[in-house]
Amino acid sequence: MAKITDVAKAAQRARVIASDMTIYPDIQRKIEAGIKNDNLFDELQGIMQEARSHFESYVSDDIVQNTNVLEKAFIDIVFANSGHIESTIW
Repeated sequence: MAKITDVAKAAQRARVIASDMTIYPDIQRKIEAGIKNDNLFDELQGIMQEARSHFESYVSDDIVQNTNVLEKAFIDIVFANSGHIESTIW
């Protein structure tokens, strides 16, 4: 399978990966706990690494190394939709 070389298509793949993360109840609980306890990246470290590996398997090395489309998808989809969770970090 040829890897994605178009940034827009890579961004679309990243959004799909990020969206998939939000549908699993155990990941939703980790997101909520991470926001409440101000350790979100610690809570999601393994999950985000798995998502990154998945993304890298679909996308060209150039896009992986020279863009932040996956990180932007995490912020736009996973984190931004969590603003309702009470926390001292907001």
